[in-house]
Amino acid sequence: MSNCPCGAPLTAKRRTCQKCHAAYMRKWRARRPMTEEQKTKDRCRSYAGVYKRRGKLIQEPCFKCGSEESQMHHPDYTKPLEVVWLCRPCHLKTHAQEGKTPDLGPWT
Repeated sequence: MSNCPCGAPLTAKRRTCQKCHAAYMRKWRARRPMTEEQKTKDRCRSYAGVYKRRGKLIQEPCFKCGSEESQMHHPDYTKPLEVVWLCRPCHLKTHAQEGKTPDLGPWT
């Protein structure tokens, strides 16, 4: 196992340790601020994720095909707890039908 440039041991398949990666990401995000729309979407996803982890929002099978490997889709970002559960292929098809690709924020 190799070491990070700072000397810390590496875990998994990373080039840097968690501490160095976090420092890099803080600098990267500071240079690329999110738009208001991206901030709204980020807050909505974060809020829903917290409720999911606390067991208040229960993951369901894909609404379209029934796959157990589903993810949250927010038709309306002003309602973070109103989600449609879709598998990845159905989620991408839904965004394609809406005429847009998913907004990944400044991370694209």
